[in-house]
Amino acid sequence: MFKYLAVVSSLLIFVESENRWHTSQIMLTKLYDLQNDHFNVLDNYMDLETKRLEELKNYVAAVYEWRDHIKRNKHFLHDHLDVFKIMTQMHQHFLKIDDLIKNKQSIEALKDINEHKYLSGDHILWAYRALRRLQIFYAIPASDMSAGRINEKVIGDRMDACECYVMAKYCLEGNDPYGVLDWAVEAYGKWESDGRPECVDPEILNYYIVSSSVYTGFDLMNLLSLGGSNYQEYTGKFVFYYRLMKNELFELEKQRAVDIMEVYNNLNGDEDINVFRHLCKHGESRTLKKYSKCRYQTNNLFYRILMPFKEEDINSEPLIKMYHDVLYDDEILKIKTMSLTNMTDAKVKTANDSELRERSRSGQVYKMNEVDAIEYFDALNTRIESFTGFSTKTAERYQIVNYGLGGHYTPHFDAFQKGTENMEFGNRLVTVLFYLTGVQNEGYTSFPWLNIIAPAEKGAALVWNNLHISDGELCYETLHGACPLLKGNKWIMTRWLYEEGQHLPYNWKNK
Repeated sequence: MFKYLAVVSSLLIFVESENRWHTSQIMLTKLYDLQNDHFNVLDNYMDLETKRLEELKNYVAAVYEWRDHIKRNKHFLHDHLDVFKIMTQMHQHFLKIDDLIKNKQSIEALKDINEHKYLSGDHILWAYRALRRLQIFYAIPASDMSAGRINEKVIGDRMDACECYVMAKYCLEGNDPYGVLDWAVEAYGKWESDGRPECVDPEILNYYIVSSSVYTGFDLMNLLSLGGSNYQEYTGKFVFYYRLMKNELFELEKQRAVDIMEVYNNLNGDEDINVFRHLCKHGESRTLKKYSKCRYQTNNLFYRILMPFKEEDINSEPLIKMYHDVLYDDEILKIKTMSLTNMTDAKVKTANDSELRERSRSGQVYKMNEVDAIEYFDALNTRIESFTGFSTKTAERYQIVNYGLGGHYTPHFDAFQKGTENMEFGNRLVTVLFYLTGVQNEGYTSFPWLNIIAPAEKGAALVWNNLHISDGELCYETLHGACPLLKGNKWIMTRWLYEEGQHLPYNWKNK
């Protein structure tokens, strides 16, 4: 699995940089094209180098032949004019040889690769960090993650000892002792079984295991009596007790690894995040309440008699419904095609309106311009108005999002908090979320306060009210998020309907 991740260099990439690589389908396509460009540059470089070396070889052979001819004519030194001509020729020969050795053409060819400096080793570092973050969210033991599985479900390729070793290294650099212990133990086991590859330094690995054991208190604190936080002062004790620790640690079983993950998870006291994680991990299906129904809905529209909406009740207050098969395959293809060259990193505004909130969101976003929306999707606007009962005339532009492996959006509100936006058309009254792809058993939209999840179903629309229709106050129960993807790609498209232009029992401008 990580061989794949290391190449595409991202998973949950929450880095504040101009160019962030992650595994959305868009970014993988761009990375694939970039790699092809690099291969073409390398092919060009090798052709130029081959040509240069051949030319250098032939030129030097000609110079040697000229030199041998001069050596046979021993009287040339007596004629000053001949000496001058020979020295001039020698200078020209060495200039030509120097030019061929300096390899200017080949160096120029490689500049095409150097221009892509953002495709660097740093991105592999971000990928390792991202893998660890995904592991923490779903509480996946390193033994499972390195085997490319979770709950017996395959999520990627097997990781080798070298990759597990580097995971331990990056966890140490990130001050994550639980991660160090989990991955170092896994790296040791694979190092033994993989024939002890040279990429793993066993002495450093031992240091990782022992030091992280002390810091995590992993059943070993009775062996050491530390008076301070600088564990490097206790190297002698580490060495003395190493064999005792090793015997316990290297027999670590899967359940013990899970315990380590649980200790780490419990450090996060945010109840909303914990419920969100629980819903995403266990995929508990939405449950229809006593008065919930599934029905064919025409909304009293004559032309919908032959093609009624497939309406499913999810929740009554706040109102959440699922409309199945409301987006068609040709429309989905058109939306994806239009988005391919326009996607940018998803951003979440902070107080100073300039930074990205780490951990909040990872994906690629494109907001469709109104000209394209009217030309290609006017019928979709009519569909939205039909099943919501609200106008789209003041709606926000369609937003297309692509989440790749690890792509997510932590719990948030779609409605704006008072004073945080220039609300020309009021607030976001209704959210209409279209699923452009299906993601089997994953990619849920989770409502932690309601204990509800909605699966990503291709062609369906998830609709909910962000505000109370009676007074326009925020429905706090609409807190929702997109679960991190462990496999595949997820495409969605969102349309937010505003208060302006709707028939409401309150005047939003006077709120």
